[in-house]
Amino acid sequence: MKTAIVISTCDLYCDCWLPMIHSIRKYWPDCPFPIYFVSNFKNLDEVGIEFIKVGEHKGFGSNMKKALDLIDADNVILFLEDFFIGGIVNTEVINDHLKHCIEKSIDFLKIDSCDIMHHDDMRIGDSCYCLNPIDIRYSLNLAIAIWKKSTLQSLCVEGFSAWDFERKGIDHIRKNNLKINSETILSTDMDAMTIKKISGAGAVMKGRWTIEGKNFLIENGFNSLLAKRQIEGRFSRYLTSFYTPNSLLWLPFGLLLRIIQKFKINI
Repeated sequence: MKTAIVISTCDLYCDCWLPMIHSIRKYWPDCPFPIYFVSNFKNLDEVGIEFIKVGEHKGFGSNMKKALDLIDADNVILFLEDFFIGGIVNTEVINDHLKHCIEKSIDFLKIDSCDIMHHDDMRIGDSCYCLNPIDIRYSLNLAIAIWKKSTLQSLCVEGFSAWDFERKGIDHIRKNNLKINSETILSTDMDAMTIKKISGAGAVMKGRWTIEGKNFLIENGFNSLLAKRQIEGRFSRYLTSFYTPNSLLWLPFGLLLRIIQKFKINI
């Protein structure tokens, strides 16, 4: 069965493309899979990288659905464009995950070192895998994951943004009576069995470089890209550190953060 790496992006985030490619070449030099970027009209002329230009930006769901139709693969490893890799990827581990997905008919296996959802109480035997019931917010998300292509296509609703995918995707699954066989990695095995990215938020948050994104650009010779975006404020970053899924503590901090973002305050 064929596998491809698919990086969801749009032309508004073209400043992330070279650093993303650099991170793959630096931390996954023996990557055996074809790499596709899903863009609108722009592309880069980079060896080993193929751009699928889907035209007018109509949201994550529309763009991805159109692109997946053009990708010859049974499974895809999905990234967002600002998920710069931050540590060596073990290809043998990824191949083992793929074998597991094929043998067990897994639709969605999260392999992101920064995933915020842990299900250690649902561990499968003595394996590194845990069930990931798609029933609460962010159990379905756009963390780095191995997807059965046909399943991902069924969830790519026309007009859905990436935000809609995570916030409305579970309702879409229920309304359409879809069955998603999903697993995640045991939290104690996260470091060895996942793909490490530079931070949970990636390199861009709310249109600004994250602190980790800024550091990655500087450390890897992309200083010129810093001027393309503002850098997130440390206070805003402090507020987001309180976030855990469905936490009551997040409500007041989240409201304050939304006010800061609404009025474009960067502190």
